[in-house]
Amino acid sequence: MKHFFKHAELDTDAIAFSLGVDRAGKPCVHMVYTPTSSAVQMVTAPAVTMWPRCTGDGNFGTMWGPNEVTKAKFTLDLTDNLINGAPNAEFDSFKATLDCIDDRLLDFVTENQLKILGRKNLTKEEVKMLQIRTVRPKYDKISGALNGHSVNFSTSKFAWDGMGGKFARKITICDHLGQTVPNGAVCPGDVVAATAYANQVYTGVGGDKFGIHWGFQDVSVLCQRANLEEKPQVDAFTSNDWAFSKPYVETVSEVNNYHEQFSAA
Repeated sequence: MKHFFKHAELDTDAIAFSLGVDRAGKPCVHMVYTPTSSAVQMVTAPAVTMWPRCTGDGNFGTMWGPNEVTKAKFTLDLTDNLINGAPNAEFDSFKATLDCIDDRLLDFVTENQLKILGRKNLTKEEVKMLQIRTVRPKYDKISGALNGHSVNFSTSKFAWDGMGGKFARKITICDHLGQTVPNGAVCPGDVVAATAYANQVYTGVGGDKFGIHWGFQDVSVLCQRANLEEKPQVDAFTSNDWAFSKPYVETVSEVNNYHEQFSAA
């Protein structure tokens, strides 16, 4: 049974990397959390998700998904978007933890670059250019300015059953108290937290790219988008005072009035 530490309690200095070989005899990197001799597992910070695919067939049939359902993945992104108009301070701590783990991997790959990357004499900064970092920056499409960060998780919808076949699995959706929600859904704009784990250290992507693939197992919907606070006012309009301005009055549709009058008759 997996034990998920709160991200702030995870001792990143206790994460160890080692070299091994895969079934094809190629070098691979093992990653282990030494206090428990297990995968690196944590409960993420609460964050706003914008592109979740946590139920059904996951990302199957989407613009970025596969054309075969057997290759479908459940996906979840966590962003540092504002929550109720305030910065998400815990995301900064979460980002620091993930950055520290990435830095430890960077040190290990730099020291073993010949076996892992087939390169030699690269500086740490040059190796870092080949690393796909866990926390990715988001840039404004028009200005190019940095406007936030995001972390992506994915888990295969189908898993090996140990007998040569596969079985479909589900992501557990629960409420803010951890109680499972039957037929629960994760929607864009919800504030969520997840149980995440380092699934593998991948190498050779795109030729010589490397990084950590993070999976997830459960999602807690801490606050649905519809329950988040609305803006009390929009400051851009508060200084305007047009002569024709009038207080807003909620109007009743004339079509509804028509139906009510004739249905009563």
